[in-house]
Amino acid sequence: MPSRGSASTGIRLYTAGSTDKTPETHRDAMELRIPRPTVSTHSFRLVCDLEPVRALGQGLHADGGHWINFTGGHFEASWGTGVVMPGGQDSQHVLSLDHPSAPYSAQLSTRYLLQTTSDEDGPHYIQVQTRGWRTGPPEVMERLAASAREGFTGVAPTVEEYKFRLFLEMECDARDTKYGWLNTAMWVGSGIRLGRQGIVVEPLQLSTTPTWSNNPIHLHIVKFQM
Repeated sequence: MPSRGSASTGIRLYTAGSTDKTPETHRDAMELRIPRPTVSTHSFRLVCDLEPVRALGQGLHADGGHWINFTGGHFEASWGTGVVMPGGQDSQHVLSLDHPSAPYSAQLSTRYLLQTTSDEDGPHYIQVQTRGWRTGPPEVMERLAASAREGFTGVAPTVEEYKFRLFLEMECDARDTKYGWLNTAMWVGSGIRLGRQGIVVEPLQLSTTPTWSNNPIHLHIVKFQM
């Protein structure tokens, strides 16, 4: 199976096929054609209003934890518009400054609720769950975290100084003829942190062309550079 690399990222990109390292028992599987995921240019954008960060101190594994409550927000999508309901939250796991590969990076985990305001038959409710990472140089990440706390008087980092990447899933009433398709859709996205004001996230929907096979499940993994 031939491979090619990216000089700028060091990522190895594999084409379909097998190599001399492939066991005979798995050669057919390695040579199967599998559809690549495609990414839509735009699906929706949402803004979440936040309370100040609550630092929880060191956790079980000696890293830091942050808890952030959502107080509201707004979203606009190709499939509807509405508000972010108060009561959502972001639970962050912040790596230590001496972490060997990603010092002071934050692993993000959020849950919140959307309410549509664009439907004539009344509001529809959509649960949102995201997981992702906010990464960058330690001094930038420290300044970004400080900008979300009360009393911050410095200069918050620009969006070019750090990365904020996540994947997103949604869930609603499966009987909902307008929004039920959201239950099986997937998104990847990027975001920015606006100090204490909130966060802005723009997810991009993933899709694949379905294929059928009697073989065991195989995955085509693609790394998205955003």
